Amino acid sequence: MAIKSIRTKTFLLLLSMTLSMALLLVLAVSLGFDRGFSRYKQSLYDDINQNMVAQLSDYYQQNGHWQAFKTDRVLWQDLLISSLIEKTDHTDENHRHQRRWKMFKYHALLTADKILVTGRQAPTHKPFNLLAIEVKGQTVGYLRIPDRQAINNHLDKKFNQNMQKWFLLLFGVALLFTLLLSWPISIYFTRPIRELNNHVKKLSQGQYGHRININRGDELGRLSDNINHLSQTLQANTENQRTFFTDVSHELRTPVAVLQAQIEALQDGIQEADEKQLNQLHQQVMTLSLLINDIQDLAGTELGAMQYKMQDINLSQLLTDLISVFSSKINKAELTLQITVKEQVFISGDALRLQQLLTNLINNTLRYTDTGGVIKVSLKTDKQQAIINIEDSAPGVDSQYHEQLFERLFRPDTARNKSLGGFGIGLAIAKNIVKAHQGTIHASDSSLGGLKITVSLPAINKYHE
Repeated sequence: MAIKSIRTKTFLLLLSMTLSMALLLVLAVSLGFDRGFSRYKQSLYDDINQNMVAQLSDYYQQNGHWQAFKTDRVLWQDLLISSLIEKTDHTDENHRHQRRWKMFKYHALLTADKILVTGRQAPTHKPFNLLAIEVKGQTVGYLRIPDRQAINNHLDKKFNQNMQKWFLLLFGVALLFTLLLSWPISIYFTRPIRELNNHVKKLSQGQYGHRININRGDELGRLSDNINHLSQTLQANTENQRTFFTDVSHELRTPVAVLQAQIEALQDGIQEADEKQLNQLHQQVMTLSLLINDIQDLAGTELGAMQYKMQDINLSQLLTDLISVFSSKINKAELTLQITVKEQVFISGDALRLQQLLTNLINNTLRYTDTGGVIKVSLKTDKQQAIINIEDSAPGVDSQYHEQLFERLFRPDTARNKSLGGFGIGLAIAKNIVKAHQGTIHASDSSLGGLKITVSLPAINKYHE
């Protein structure tokens, strides 16, 4: 059966990792102890053999022969036993002598000619070493000892067994702590994931008002903050969409109502279908067409960066060319144009969208500037920013409405109103285009008595020969 719970997977992962580490640690300590203890016993065994050699050397120096060892076997056993360095427990003397004697059953004393004096004959299947017994620099005999044999008695075995029990106990304690800690740790890491999953499920159901509260400084905490920000964004977008549809339906209702009234008047014979009435109908249809086009442009600019084809653009040339296109309209409106454009200002952007941005701003200025007024356009750079200023003369806009000018379908109740032909969409489109180019746009009072629009876009360094 597949394990689908992240909590269970985390628990099993922590459990397996901890147990593996504990097992490796116990095995390493046990192996290190066995090797160290074996070296210790080997060193002790070597010391005992050297002590035997020293006692045999003293005996030969005092007696000058090995004859007593040939006739008295107990003398050889007593010498072997008395050579032990370690002290054993005080148990029954016969048993103690018997255990000690077994440790040296293959030890033997040889003459200088390597003839057996006392001890057993050497088995053919065991390797042996010979330790020289010297008196005044001359070899008087040899102590035959088994090769690579460490001292081993019942105390060593008992001590080794106790240590193995401690190692097993240590592993058992590690297993217990692993079981006690792995599950709470898995809960600690998976609880916020479960909360995030439930929160995302609520978002998919359209419940944007709920906020998740995970007070953590790690990636899960940052993820919860991002999801909360996403909730706020979705909620704001939903409210904006609802407001947008309400505003659009309101804007469409007026020209449709006028058209309906005029057509019904023609149908009822109240008015005649003369040229004047047809022109009025055509004007209402054009108003609807302009509104629909503006709404379509606004929707297009809100689709995101996928609709923008970024490339290096000479903003100075783009602005100059566009101003020349509007020169006839400016002259027809009897306005004075003042233009100051710094040459060779480059930005990364979409040429068509930037043309749309500047066209909306200039049209906005032309539409709302009184006859005989002044329009001032400038382009400069400041701290790696391309700054475009478009300002005009009276009438102006109260400063309390400056921020709202860029909202969809907003028109202040001033001289700049719908009677002059605007729907309150052009500046909203401009704001979306500027935002897509990582820039800013804001309105302020103009020194000429009207409105000043300032656009700031990131400039790039580009040199041409």
